[in-house]
Amino acid sequence: MPGKNVLLALSFLLLMSAGDIVADDGDRVAILALVDKAFYAVGSGDPDDMRAIQLAEGTSISFRQNPDGEPGELLMRMHTNEALLGDITEDKLLERWTGDPIVMIRGPIAVVWGDYEFLINGSFSHCGVDSIDLVKVDDDWKIANWMWTVEKDGCPTDPAAAAD
Repeated sequence: MPGKNVLLALSFLLLMSAGDIVADDGDRVAILALVDKAFYAVGSGDPDDMRAIQLAEGTSISFRQNPDGEPGELLMRMHTNEALLGDITEDKLLERWTGDPIVMIRGPIAVVWGDYEFLINGSFSHCGVDSIDLVKVDDDWKIANWMWTVEKDGCPTDPAAAAD
């Protein structure tokens, strides 16, 4: 049986050979620029920054450790994109990629997947993975749905973990 690295390499080659599912450079640049605007909007404190780039009817779903549950039990929070804007805070928030996200496109739909870190008032809060669904509407990409995990343990960019 092939080793794990061989299977990973074969999976990557298969993905790269899938043609139109892997983003072309122009669309990839536009989509990542839109996600950068979303990361900016998370920290801007102005809900109109996010409204300009997402569908109000879309969904935002997060998964985090359930503080009242058994270890390993996750709490799912789901809102419409518009409803989530009610959670805007005065805190200074910063979200950013910790690696190169994967971008896949087929026709008018796209998916961005990647690891991120989140800081609150300049201090590390958590890491996780973002999965962002986008749609092309009137020649502009918009965020339809956004899912993410909130992970406190095992974050490679956590300064406290590096000190251990």
